[in-house]
Amino acid sequence: MLRIKKVKKYTVAQYPQGIYRVKPDSPAQALWKGSVSSAVMLAILESCDGVGTTGPPPVLPEMVTENEARNVIERVFDNNDIDLQEDVDYLFRYGINDSTQLDLDGYNDSLNVGYEYIAGADSGTFTPEVINALDSAQSDSGPYVKTVDEFERSPDFETYLENLIQEFIDTLKVQGII
Repeated sequence: MLRIKKVKKYTVAQYPQGIYRVKPDSPAQALWKGSVSSAVMLAILESCDGVGTTGPPPVLPEMVTENEARNVIERVFDNNDIDLQEDVDYLFRYGINDSTQLDLDGYNDSLNVGYEYIAGADSGTFTPEVINALDSAQSDSGPYVKTVDEFERSPDFETYLENLIQEFIDTLKVQGII
C-alpha cells in the first residue's frame, strides 16, 4: 500500500550555471559523415533488382514537325486542284458571343476550306472547345477546316496524313462544297 509521508524540509533544485555549446564538426568530419551515409544509400539502391535504377533515360518519340506535315497536306490539296494561302488569319465565330482569332496553316477563302496542323504554340489557340466548334461548323455552312493533332513519326506517316486529308477533301466533294 502507498504511504504518504510529510516532507520536513524542501530545498530548491540547483541547476548548473554557464553557457554550453556543441562544437560543430570540422569540414573533414562533415565530409566523412556525408560520404558514409551516401555510400550506404548507394549500396542499398544497387542491391535493388534494377527497377528503373540503371540504364539511359527513356527516349521520347519523335513527332512529325509542322513543316513536314504542311508539305504533305499541301501536296494533297494541290493534287486536287485546290489552291491555299499559307498562314491566314481567320476570325472564327462559334457562338453568339464567342469568337477567336485563328492562324490557319492553309486556307482558300472562295471555297471556305482550310487546314491546321496543331503543334507547339497552336495548342493554346486550338483548344478542344474550338476544335469541336470547327467540327460542328462543317455540318453547317462552314468554315470547313480540317484540324490534325501533332502525332508520332512513323515510317508511313506521309501515307497516313495523305489518306486523312484526301478523305476530308472527298467528303467535301460528295457534299458539293468543292
